[in-house]
Amino acid sequence: MKADLKEVTNSNCHKQCNKDKRRKTTTDDLCNQTVSEIDGLPVRCVGEWAMEKIYHLIQYFGIFSTGMKYKWDGKINYIEICSGPGRCINRSLGIEFNGTSLCVLEHPALKYLNKALFFDYNSKVVESLNTRIEVKKIPNAKAIIGDYFNAKAICNNIKNEITTNGLNLIFIDPTDCSLPFDLIKELKAKLSNADLIINIAIGTDYTRNIKKAILDPDSNAGSYEKYSRFIDNDVFFNSDVIRELARSNADKELRLAFRAEYVNSLKKLGYKYFDFKHIRNYYDLIFATSHPKGIEFWEKANKIQHDGQRTLNF
Repeated sequence: MKADLKEVTNSNCHKQCNKDKRRKTTTDDLCNQTVSEIDGLPVRCVGEWAMEKIYHLIQYFGIFSTGMKYKWDGKINYIEICSGPGRCINRSLGIEFNGTSLCVLEHPALKYLNKALFFDYNSKVVESLNTRIEVKKIPNAKAIIGDYFNAKAICNNIKNEITTNGLNLIFIDPTDCSLPFDLIKELKAKLSNADLIINIAIGTDYTRNIKKAILDPDSNAGSYEKYSRFIDNDVFFNSDVIRELARSNADKELRLAFRAEYVNSLKKLGYKYFDFKHIRNYYDLIFATSHPKGIEFWEKANKIQHDGQRTLNF
């Protein structure tokens, strides 16, 4: 089932805001020039490609929740980190639409969940999403303040809301590659049965900074530390092969190598099956599961692509 994003034109959107203009018109990507045409609450400024990410998430969420509804004694949960306020606005076209969190909350399969938990470090985002949850009278959902640099606090809040022996779908949606792998470790330690969908900003943040971090780590210590923290090691940076790729400006190969290193770190946690969805030139969604049923569901969910094309199996 394709999600209804409830798209409307937002008459107050300036449209075509470049990076410099967004520094003036947004705070933590929340637009400070307009609010939702539907409910008067904050909206997040995003690129048009965000709809593709939502499509892949919601396709899987529907199959995951429906397929598991009679299993796990009803202990099926959805957890989203970096949730946003629920409504987004396409900064190119001025079209407002449901973000990932609101798409999940309005999905018919929500009724099969024990809990839907949403985390964001921004208190205004959390307050906005909780207001939307309250207006919709959804009893099994909650937005909670949570910073992914404090993995223990997020996991403690999760433990206060759900039992840890259920089945969980965790979606993590950072805007850059600053997500510490320690969060993934902590989540896996506390919630052993968890499928992951993670947004890796491999075509923006990473591509802009990785070569400098590889070739001149002393002058780019911040980037070096950030990317090492993301993949959970600095071996990547000490490889002669990787240095040669950086010197030769082999951007695509560097992205694939970084992604492969991330997969290796996930394998050490017990994840066995992986797939990727490349969202234009901006980021990759990585899907990771420990169970063959998970990858079966993922492949089924993505047989038809965002543009309506059917995936061919050869």
